[in-house]
Amino acid sequence: MNRNCSYQARLKDQNLAYQLLSRKLRTTIVNRVIKSLRPKDLLNIYHSIHQERPISGAVPKIEAIPHSRESFLFMALFASIYRSASRVDIKTDIDVEAIIFAWDYFCQKFPGHIRERRPYGRLRPANFDEAWVIAEALKQGSADLRYCSSCKRNFFIIYGSLYHPICQVCQMDNLRRNTKTSMAN
Repeated sequence: MNRNCSYQARLKDQNLAYQLLSRKLRTTIVNRVIKSLRPKDLLNIYHSIHQERPISGAVPKIEAIPHSRESFLFMALFASIYRSASRVDIKTDIDVEAIIFAWDYFCQKFPGHIRERRPYGRLRPANFDEAWVIAEALKQGSADLRYCSSCKRNFFIIYGSLYHPICQVCQMDNLRRNTKTSMAN
């Protein structure tokens, strides 16, 4: 812990740690954001909030989050909310408060889809860790949010992903059209 921090700075960091940990963000990620609290302090805060140990293991990689083309639609929605809420350039900085707002808003729109442990399904991000990874990927340049001039929607791309960096909405529409055409013949 940094003893040179003022009381107000430490209190602000503790409040931020509470905000992040109450959404079950991994303590390893919180430790990268908040330097004035020791990892053991973060573990204790997490345990006092949830009465369980934090999730262990590696932080998910952006490439592992989408499980289908539909996953990209929800990731684009989350990233759009985050970009709109952010007061900084999301390609150069992380706006912690905007991530929290975007996550809370996303959860309001899709209640009951959140799975803290081993999330499976098309609705992504499925937990706050994944939401954080999306924001980090936008900052690091391993993902991007673009505008499609054809369908007039934002779309999410992940560089190095198995999915091509194209608008997944248009791609799904093309697949549907091709399926209907082949079924008609």
